[in-house]
Amino acid sequence: MEILLLLKLALMILSLLAAVCKSVKSSAQQSDQPKPEAQPVKKLRGKVSQSYRSDPKNRALQEDLLTLLRNDIPAAKRLLVYQRQLNPGKSDNWYLEKVIYDLERDRR
Repeated sequence: MEILLLLKLALMILSLLAAVCKSVKSSAQQSDQPKPEAQPVKKLRGKVSQSYRSDPKNRALQEDLLTLLRNDIPAAKRLLVYQRQLNPGKSDNWYLEKVIYDLERDRR
């Protein structure tokens, strides 16, 4: 009786091992196939007007914003992008003034 149970157990283990070997073999065959080439990721760049670079008032506002954020440029960019999403169609100076106003208001 015990021998029959041991034989059944051994057969179950062998069938499990065969199934594992089969799945490993099929996954190895799939990995041998050439993978499709990955497409290069395009960086999305926001539209920036020329005044963002040349307007002296804009430069002063940028410096004020960076001073308030202790030169945290990524935070400044995030805040400006957020305001652009909330209020599309405004001027560059308006976005800078809005972000500066909000920061100063929140710090009171």
